[in-house]
Amino acid sequence: MPRKKFKKAKKKFKKSWDRLVNGLSRNIYVYLSDITAECPNCYYDKVNRVSSGVPKSSPGDPNYFITGRCPVCYGKGVITSSRKRCISGIVNWDPSGDSLNSLTFTEAGHEGATLVEVKLDICHLDLIKNSKYVVIDGIKCKLARPPVARGIGEEHILITHFFTEYKLNKNIR
Repeated sequence: MPRKKFKKAKKKFKKSWDRLVNGLSRNIYVYLSDITAECPNCYYDKVNRVSSGVPKSSPGDPNYFITGRCPVCYGKGVITSSRKRCISGIVNWDPSGDSLNSLTFTEAGHEGATLVEVKLDICHLDLIKNSKYVVIDGIKCKLARPPVARGIGEEHILITHFFTEYKLNKNIR
């Protein structure tokens, strides 16, 4: 009998948490590491790490070039594309509640940084761990410490902390 009540409590907690996140969440843009690939239009010079200036395409192709730089990669030899995902979460700027937060959190090289606490769904754990940085309310933030999973029974909430060098604006809260 207690096992059945426990499952019911976990289900109720998950449902309540989902409703809370949907009502109070903000968009968080997660930037992952860039993907680079060799240019499909020209040959890549691996020694100098630039385009060799020799086209792979034939003279009838619209991207064909005789001399100069490649019109696809602009002479870089590689094409870089950035990866970005938008997720929802509850954001708490300055979670300790005091105005001296910048003095209490001193990551090496980031003295005076503002701390941001974000509560997310547990399915975003790998995304947060592999991120280069996130943008919250238009402010670039970096991961401060490893994410922590919380919840009833199985973990349902991911709590993570980010920091930014920007000073806290009073109207963001």
